[in-house]
Amino acid sequence: MSPVSRFDAMGCEVLVGGATRVELEAIEELFRSRDRIFSRFVPGSELNRVNAASGEFVRVSETFGRALQRALELAAETGGIVDPTLGGALESAGYIDDFELLPLDDPRPPAAGSPGCWSSIFATRACIRVPAGVRLDLNGVVKALAVDDALELLSGPGFVSAGGDVATRGPMTVALPEEGSVRLVSGALATSGRGKRRWLRDGRVQHHLIDARTGLPASSPWEQVTACGNTCVAADAAAKVGFLLGEDGPEHLAERGIPGRFVEPDGTIALNSAWQAAVEEPVCI
Repeated sequence: MSPVSRFDAMGCEVLVGGATRVELEAIEELFRSRDRIFSRFVPGSELNRVNAASGEFVRVSETFGRALQRALELAAETGGIVDPTLGGALESAGYIDDFELLPLDDPRPPAAGSPGCWSSIFATRACIRVPAGVRLDLNGVVKALAVDDALELLSGPGFVSAGGDVATRGPMTVALPEEGSVRLVSGALATSGRGKRRWLRDGRVQHHLIDARTGLPASSPWEQVTACGNTCVAADAAAKVGFLLGEDGPEHLAERGIPGRFVEPDGTIALNSAWQAAVEEPVCI
């Protein structure tokens, strides 16, 4: 495998292994293009244009339509636990700028966020309507989709990682949060948690994982949750569900055959039964 290449995009470090020079250039452009389309913090992004349409039908690019369709599918599959309509709730919690520019101790209090309402979205691949007052945020699914799409640009074995979420074609060893590592034979691993993106508003801890039922940062016993999936999109959604469901997360993922690793704030690690079984059977992980 060729040396690992690194670049920054979409607010995180992207690592690519196994790419030729031409493939790496294409992967870099893919990530930068998705950022231009989907960032809440890029003036004139397609996401901001859609959100500004507020209640009106608007035509969208194929890339935007595909990502929103996948986000809505995940919302349906998870019963609304993962919801793409929480952009307003994120802003209410204070996530109003690139995280690197965000005041981490803001004396202003957070505002009340609005619950998710994914089923109110009308969407085709070419045209969508977002109800007035609802703001989309597609960052999670977009980053994971970019990882999966970038992996498809590799002509041979290799991997793509963005912010620690990784998809591979060929065996590799992946470091895990807090301690340890696991051998990933194929597929993807993704981690969701509040450790890296948290801030204070009026002395109260806020973070980016919103409970769609309340519109507020989720209260969870987990600091981080790592999940395995056939794709990075599937792994990312599972990790978020595991975190957002709190104490029910490990069993919920296990019942669906999804390996999950759960880290408590004090560093205690819990593995669900599917993770334990997968580690014993290296063909899975």
